[in-house]
Amino acid sequence: MVAVRDPETNFLANSFYITLFDILQGLVFLLLVLVFLTARFSTTVNRSKTWFMFIGSIMEWCASYLIIIGQQTGDGPSIGLCTFQAAMIYSSNPFVTSAALSLTFELFIKLKAALNRTGPLSEKWAWGLVLFPPSIYLVVFIWVIAVGIGHPNLVERDNLSMFCHIRVSEDIGLAQPFVVSATVTLLVLILITIFSVWNSVILVGYKRKTGEFISEDSSPFRMSIFIRRTALVTALTVLGIIMAVTSFVQPSQHNSPGWNLSLTAMPICAFLLFGTRMDLIRVWFCLGAPPGLKAESSSV
Repeated sequence: MVAVRDPETNFLANSFYITLFDILQGLVFLLLVLVFLTARFSTTVNRSKTWFMFIGSIMEWCASYLIIIGQQTGDGPSIGLCTFQAAMIYSSNPFVTSAALSLTFELFIKLKAALNRTGPLSEKWAWGLVLFPPSIYLVVFIWVIAVGIGHPNLVERDNLSMFCHIRVSEDIGLAQPFVVSATVTLLVLILITIFSVWNSVILVGYKRKTGEFISEDSSPFRMSIFIRRTALVTALTVLGIIMAVTSFVQPSQHNSPGWNLSLTAMPICAFLLFGTRMDLIRVWFCLGAPPGLKAESSSV
Protein backbone atom coordinates (compact mmCIF):
# COMPACT_ATOMS: atom_id res chain seq x y z
CA MET A 1 0.00 0.00 0.00
CA VAL A 2 1.22 3.48 -0.82
CA ALA A 3 2.75 5.43 2.04
CA VAL A 4 1.61 8.93 2.84
CA ARG A 5 3.81 11.71 1.60
CA ASP A 6 5.42 14.25 3.88
CA PRO A 7 4.04 17.78 3.79
CA GLU A 8 5.92 20.17 1.55
CA THR A 9 8.04 21.87 4.16
CA ASN A 10 11.69 22.49 4.91
CA PHE A 11 11.21 21.45 8.52
CA LEU A 12 13.31 18.40 9.40
CA ALA A 13 11.56 16.31 12.04
CA ASN A 14 13.48 16.33 15.28
CA SER A 15 13.60 12.76 16.53
CA PHE A 16 14.16 13.95 20.10
CA TYR A 17 10.86 15.82 20.25
CA ILE A 18 9.01 13.01 18.49
CA THR A 19 10.38 10.51 21.01
CA LEU A 20 9.51 12.79 23.92
CA PHE A 21 5.99 13.27 22.55
CA ASP A 22 5.49 9.49 22.26
CA ILE A 23 6.90 8.85 25.74
CA LEU A 24 4.65 11.43 27.38
CA GLN A 25 1.51 10.20 25.61
CA GLY A 26 2.41 6.57 26.31
CA LEU A 27 3.24 7.18 29.98
CA VAL A 28 0.02 9.08 30.67
CA PHE A 29 -1.93 6.39 28.82
CA LEU A 30 -0.46 3.66 31.05
CA LEU A 31 -1.11 5.70 34.21
CA LEU A 32 -4.73 6.22 33.19
CA VAL A 33 -5.09 2.50 32.46
CA LEU A 34 -3.80 1.84 35.99
CA VAL A 35 -6.35 4.27 37.45
CA PHE A 36 -9.16 2.79 35.35
CA LEU A 37 -8.39 -0.83 36.28
CA THR A 38 -7.88 0.00 39.95
CA ALA A 39 -11.27 1.68 40.16
CA ARG A 40 -12.88 -1.14 38.20
CA PHE A 41 -11.60 -4.10 40.22
CA SER A 42 -10.88 -2.73 43.70
CA THR A 43 -13.57 -3.31 46.32
CA THR A 44 -12.64 -0.11 48.18
CA VAL A 45 -12.83 2.19 45.15
CA ASN A 46 -16.19 2.98 43.60
CA ARG A 47 -16.74 5.36 40.70
CA SER A 48 -19.74 6.31 38.60
CA LYS A 49 -20.25 5.18 35.01
CA THR A 50 -19.62 8.69 33.70
CA TRP A 51 -16.29 8.76 35.53
CA PHE A 52 -15.17 5.61 33.73
CA MET A 53 -16.33 7.06 30.42
CA PHE A 54 -14.40 10.28 30.99
CA ILE A 55 -11.19 8.46 31.94
CA GLY A 56 -11.70 6.21 28.91
CA SER A 57 -12.03 9.24 26.63
CA ILE A 58 -8.71 10.63 27.90
CA MET A 59 -7.12 7.21 27.34
CA GLU A 60 -8.39 7.26 23.76
CA TRP A 61 -6.97 10.79 23.34
CA CYS A 62 -3.50 9.51 24.31
CA ALA A 63 -3.77 6.28 22.31
CA SER A 64 -4.82 8.10 19.13
CA TYR A 65 -1.46 9.89 18.95
CA LEU A 66 0.46 6.62 19.30
CA ILE A 67 -1.01 4.79 16.30
CA ILE A 68 1.94 5.48 13.98
CA ILE A 69 4.65 5.23 16.62
CA GLY A 70 7.84 4.09 14.92
CA GLN A 71 6.64 5.43 11.56
CA GLN A 72 6.89 9.14 12.25
CA THR A 73 10.07 9.52 10.26
CA GLY A 74 11.14 8.11 6.92
CA ASP A 75 8.57 7.04 4.33
CA GLY A 76 5.74 7.08 6.81
CA PRO A 77 2.73 4.81 7.40
CA SER A 78 0.29 3.54 4.80
CA ILE A 79 -2.64 5.67 3.68
CA GLY A 80 -5.02 3.35 5.51
CA LEU A 81 -3.20 3.55 8.83
CA CYS A 82 -2.71 7.31 8.54
CA THR A 83 -6.42 7.81 7.78
CA PHE A 84 -7.32 5.64 10.76
CA GLN A 85 -5.15 7.72 13.09
CA ALA A 86 -6.50 10.99 11.70
CA ALA A 87 -10.05 9.74 12.30
CA MET A 88 -9.21 8.82 15.90
CA ILE A 89 -7.58 12.20 16.57
CA TYR A 90 -10.37 14.28 15.04
CA SER A 91 -12.96 12.17 16.90
CA SER A 92 -11.16 12.42 20.24
CA ASN A 93 -11.93 16.15 20.51
CA PRO A 94 -15.74 15.78 20.65
CA PHE A 95 -15.34 12.49 22.54
CA VAL A 96 -13.54 14.11 25.48
CA THR A 97 -15.88 17.10 25.60
CA SER A 98 -18.95 14.84 25.40
CA ALA A 99 -17.62 12.80 28.32
CA ALA A 100 -16.99 16.04 30.23
CA LEU A 101 -20.58 17.06 29.47
CA SER A 102 -21.82 13.78 30.94
CA LEU A 103 -19.86 14.51 34.11
CA THR A 104 -21.23 18.05 34.30
CA PHE A 105 -24.80 16.93 33.67
CA GLU A 106 -24.44 14.21 36.29
CA LEU A 107 -23.41 16.90 38.77
CA PHE A 108 -26.51 18.87 37.82
CA ILE A 109 -28.77 15.87 38.43
CA LYS A 110 -27.10 15.11 41.76
CA LEU A 111 -27.37 18.73 42.87
CA LYS A 112 -31.10 18.71 42.13
CA ALA A 113 -31.47 15.40 43.93
CA ALA A 114 -29.61 16.70 46.99
CA LEU A 115 -31.79 19.82 47.13
CA ASN A 116 -35.11 18.07 46.51
CA ARG A 117 -34.24 14.98 48.56
CA THR A 118 -35.10 12.76 45.61
CA GLY A 119 -33.60 9.41 44.75
CA PRO A 120 -30.31 8.78 42.93
CA LEU A 121 -29.79 8.99 39.18
CA SER A 122 -31.98 6.43 37.43
CA GLU A 123 -30.37 3.56 35.57
CA LYS A 124 -31.86 4.81 32.31
CA TRP A 125 -30.29 8.26 32.71
CA ALA A 126 -26.99 6.74 33.84
CA TRP A 127 -26.67 4.59 30.73
CA GLY A 128 -27.81 7.47 28.53
CA LEU A 129 -24.95 9.60 29.84
CA VAL A 130 -22.53 6.73 29.24
CA LEU A 131 -23.64 6.01 25.67
CA PHE A 132 -23.75 9.66 24.56
CA PRO A 133 -19.95 10.24 24.22
CA PRO A 134 -19.14 7.11 22.17
CA SER A 135 -22.11 7.83 19.90
CA ILE A 136 -20.68 11.27 19.10
CA TYR A 137 -17.25 9.72 18.64
CA LEU A 138 -18.53 7.11 16.19
CA VAL A 139 -20.33 9.65 14.00
CA VAL A 140 -17.25 11.88 13.63
CA PHE A 141 -14.96 8.88 13.17
CA ILE A 142 -17.02 7.48 10.29
CA TRP A 143 -17.17 10.90 8.65
CA VAL A 144 -13.39 11.38 8.75
CA ILE A 145 -12.82 7.87 7.40
CA ALA A 146 -15.16 8.66 4.51
CA VAL A 147 -13.31 11.90 3.75
CA GLY A 148 -9.97 10.11 3.90
CA ILE A 149 -11.14 7.41 1.51
CA GLY A 150 -12.57 9.98 -0.89
CA HIS A 151 -9.49 12.25 -0.78
CA PRO A 152 -6.44 10.06 -0.07
CA ASN A 153 -4.14 12.74 -1.49
CA LEU A 154 -5.00 14.97 1.47
CA VAL A 155 -3.97 12.44 4.11
CA GLU A 156 -0.51 13.17 5.47
CA ARG A 157 1.62 13.49 8.54
CA ASP A 158 1.55 16.89 10.18
CA ASN A 159 4.35 19.37 9.55
CA LEU A 160 6.34 17.97 12.46
CA SER A 161 5.71 14.31 11.48
CA MET A 162 4.30 13.53 14.92
CA PHE A 163 0.83 12.38 13.81
CA CYS A 164 -1.44 12.18 10.78
CA HIS A 165 -4.14 14.61 9.75
CA ILE A 166 -6.14 15.55 6.66
CA ARG A 167 -4.89 18.66 4.94
CA VAL A 168 -7.29 21.58 4.58
CA SER A 169 -8.57 21.79 1.01
CA GLU A 170 -11.17 23.87 -0.82
CA ASP A 171 -12.34 20.67 -2.52
CA ILE A 172 -13.98 19.53 0.72
CA GLY A 173 -15.53 22.87 1.68
CA LEU A 174 -17.27 22.99 5.05
CA ALA A 175 -17.01 19.21 5.30
CA GLN A 176 -13.38 19.57 6.41
CA PRO A 177 -12.72 17.06 9.22
CA PHE A 178 -11.35 19.79 11.49
CA VAL A 179 -14.48 21.89 10.84
CA VAL A 180 -16.80 19.00 11.70
CA SER A 181 -14.74 18.11 14.77
CA ALA A 182 -14.52 21.72 15.96
CA THR A 183 -18.23 22.40 15.33
CA VAL A 184 -19.42 19.36 17.28
CA THR A 185 -16.93 20.15 20.02
CA LEU A 186 -18.10 23.77 20.23
CA LEU A 187 -21.76 22.76 20.51
CA VAL A 188 -20.93 20.38 23.34
CA LEU A 189 -18.80 23.03 25.07
CA ILE A 190 -21.77 25.42 24.96
CA LEU A 191 -23.87 22.81 26.78
CA ILE A 192 -21.08 22.29 29.32
CA THR A 193 -20.99 26.03 29.96
CA ILE A 194 -24.77 26.19 30.37
CA PHE A 195 -24.88 23.38 32.93
CA SER A 196 -21.77 24.65 34.72
CA VAL A 197 -23.39 28.07 35.14
CA TRP A 198 -26.67 26.42 36.14
CA ASN A 199 -24.86 24.37 38.79
CA SER A 200 -23.27 27.54 40.15
CA VAL A 201 -26.66 29.28 40.26
CA ILE A 202 -28.11 26.36 42.20
CA LEU A 203 -25.29 26.47 44.74
CA VAL A 204 -25.40 30.25 45.14
CA GLY A 205 -29.18 30.15 45.53
CA TYR A 206 -28.91 27.48 48.20
CA LYS A 207 -26.18 29.49 49.96
CA ARG A 208 -28.34 32.62 50.07
CA LYS A 209 -31.34 30.68 51.28
CA THR A 210 -29.69 28.65 54.04
CA GLY A 211 -26.46 30.50 54.72
CA GLU A 212 -24.34 27.47 53.88
CA PHE A 213 -23.42 25.30 50.94
CA ILE A 214 -24.95 21.89 50.51
CA SER A 215 -23.56 19.67 53.23
CA GLU A 216 -21.30 16.93 52.03
CA ASP A 217 -22.72 14.66 54.72
CA SER A 218 -26.28 15.03 53.41
CA SER A 219 -25.48 14.74 49.73
CA PRO A 220 -24.80 11.51 47.80
CA PHE A 221 -21.25 12.54 46.95
CA ARG A 222 -18.48 14.82 48.21
CA MET A 223 -19.88 18.07 46.88
CA SER A 224 -16.99 20.51 47.22
CA ILE A 225 -14.39 18.14 45.77
CA PHE A 226 -16.62 17.14 42.88
CA ILE A 227 -17.42 20.75 41.97
CA ARG A 228 -13.78 21.83 42.16
CA ARG A 229 -12.47 18.95 40.10
CA THR A 230 -15.25 19.16 37.53
CA ALA A 231 -14.60 22.88 37.06
CA LEU A 232 -10.88 22.30 36.66
CA VAL A 233 -11.22 19.43 34.23
CA THR A 234 -13.75 21.43 32.18
CA ALA A 235 -11.25 24.28 31.88
CA LEU A 236 -8.49 21.85 30.95
CA THR A 237 -10.73 20.16 28.40
CA VAL A 238 -11.52 23.48 26.73
CA LEU A 239 -7.83 24.41 26.63
CA GLY A 240 -6.79 21.02 25.27
CA ILE A 241 -9.43 21.03 22.54
CA ILE A 242 -8.53 24.56 21.42
CA MET A 243 -4.89 23.57 21.15
CA ALA A 244 -5.68 20.35 19.30
CA VAL A 245 -7.97 22.00 16.75
CA THR A 246 -5.50 24.84 16.20
CA SER A 247 -2.66 22.40 15.57
CA PHE A 248 -4.53 21.07 12.52
CA VAL A 249 -4.80 24.38 10.71
CA GLN A 250 -1.96 26.65 11.77
CA PRO A 251 0.59 27.49 9.03
CA SER A 252 3.63 25.22 8.90
CA GLN A 253 5.99 28.10 9.59
CA HIS A 254 4.26 28.64 12.94
CA ASN A 255 4.52 25.00 13.98
CA SER A 256 6.84 24.18 16.83
CA PRO A 257 7.61 20.96 18.70
CA GLY A 258 6.63 22.71 21.93
CA TRP A 259 3.10 23.30 20.64
CA ASN A 260 2.55 19.64 19.83
CA LEU A 261 4.15 18.59 23.11
CA SER A 262 1.66 20.79 24.93
CA LEU A 263 -1.10 18.48 23.67
CA THR A 264 -0.01 16.14 26.47
CA ALA A 265 -0.84 18.75 29.14
CA MET A 266 -4.57 18.03 29.25
CA PRO A 267 -4.28 14.25 29.88
CA ILE A 268 -1.45 14.82 32.38
CA CYS A 269 -3.58 17.26 34.37
CA ALA A 270 -6.59 14.95 34.12
CA PHE A 271 -4.51 12.18 35.71
CA LEU A 272 -3.34 14.50 38.48
CA LEU A 273 -6.93 15.56 39.19
CA PHE A 274 -8.67 12.19 38.97
CA GLY A 275 -5.88 9.68 39.58
CA THR A 276 -4.51 10.97 42.88
CA ARG A 277 -7.46 10.30 45.18
CA MET A 278 -6.53 8.73 48.50
CA ASP A 279 -8.68 5.64 47.93
CA LEU A 280 -6.65 4.86 44.79
CA ILE A 281 -3.34 5.55 46.52
CA ARG A 282 -4.29 3.23 49.41
CA VAL A 283 -4.87 0.40 46.96
CA TRP A 284 -1.58 0.96 45.13
CA PHE A 285 0.48 1.06 48.31
CA CYS A 286 -1.55 -1.63 50.11
CA LEU A 287 -2.38 0.77 52.94
CA GLY A 288 -5.86 -0.55 53.56
CA ALA A 289 -9.01 1.47 54.11
CA PRO A 290 -9.53 3.40 57.37
CA PRO A 291 -11.88 1.70 59.88
CA GLY A 292 -15.52 2.30 59.10
CA LEU A 293 -14.87 3.73 55.63
CA LYS A 294 -17.51 2.76 53.08
CA ALA A 295 -16.92 2.73 49.35
CA GLU A 296 -19.50 5.17 47.99
CA SER A 297 -20.15 6.00 44.39
CA SER A 298 -18.08 9.00 43.38
CA SER A 299 -17.56 10.94 40.18
CA VAL A 300 -14.22 12.38 41.22
